[in-house]
Amino acid sequence: MRYRLPPLNTLRIFEAIMRRGSIRQAAEELCLTPQAVSQQLKQLEAHLEQTLFQRNIRSLTPTQAAHTLYDHVRDGLDRFSQGVSAVQTSRTAQQLYLYVSPYFATEFLVPRLGQFTALFPGIDFRMAVGVDLIELDDRGMDAAIHWDYGGNVDYIETPLIDDLKVLVATPGLLERIPLNSPSDLLKHSVVTSLVANSLWDDTLDLLQVKERASQRVMLLHTHAAMMEAILAGLGVGFISYADAVREIAAGRLVAPYGIDLLKQLPAEKMPRFTLLIKPDRKHSPLLKQFTAWLLEYVCTEDIVGYPSACRRVSSASNTARR
Repeated sequence: MRYRLPPLNTLRIFEAIMRRGSIRQAAEELCLTPQAVSQQLKQLEAHLEQTLFQRNIRSLTPTQAAHTLYDHVRDGLDRFSQGVSAVQTSRTAQQLYLYVSPYFATEFLVPRLGQFTALFPGIDFRMAVGVDLIELDDRGMDAAIHWDYGGNVDYIETPLIDDLKVLVATPGLLERIPLNSPSDLLKHSVVTSLVANSLWDDTLDLLQVKERASQRVMLLHTHAAMMEAILAGLGVGFISYADAVREIAAGRLVAPYGIDLLKQLPAEKMPRFTLLIKPDRKHSPLLKQFTAWLLEYVCTEDIVGYPSACRRVSSASNTARR
């Protein structure tokens, strides 16, 4: 078949403009001048005999033709990229490079990773660990497992598990500052994550604490640091369910309102661990197998200790799309 296509570089530039929302940002990404990008866009419009953007001084608004074209161009470029990757890696070992949240890595992934690598004896597996989401392209990474509330539009999302938190404190702290009613929580310092979250306000709402006080808040970067601060009696705070069960059983911590309090949170207010895959890697057979393995052998109720609402919502959405 003889393909009647515009110059492929114009399509690449069009995709960048649509994704970034401006000619200037697309030019910066592609290391071109805005003038060069504008000229390529005009060339594409001339070939299509269609206006792709309504332009004014302050904005660039895609037309319906642009939206229609974008879906096809994006998928086509993804497949091109996948084909190039397949050729480049066909003579070498399969490679999987991940960026993983520290708690998910140590609590869930690493203890079971041998099950996955045993399926691919020659795999070149690499994993970096960090709390803040980074630009995966900058490090040559394929995917991330990230702690957040969902909604990462730059990646293909697969919700893995809810990160059910438990409000805990040391017995000694509660002896010094008793919780005779939920409002007494306002007398305590709070230990919570430096990563943006609404756990404290959501907890006070669940406990029907109407007033809000100016409290000392200790924001820490990792789950391990938060747990050490709470164990040191520096405040009441949130730790993940598995650690809460262990520490409460050992008598080092107590959950004054029960370990299941935050199960009452609606799905949109429940933090979760999500697998984020770069769009140009969504057709990767290895990533598809890794995703299936995570869902079947790692992110299960038997392992995490509770059912995850995010998995049910994700399954319902996928069924509706089919």
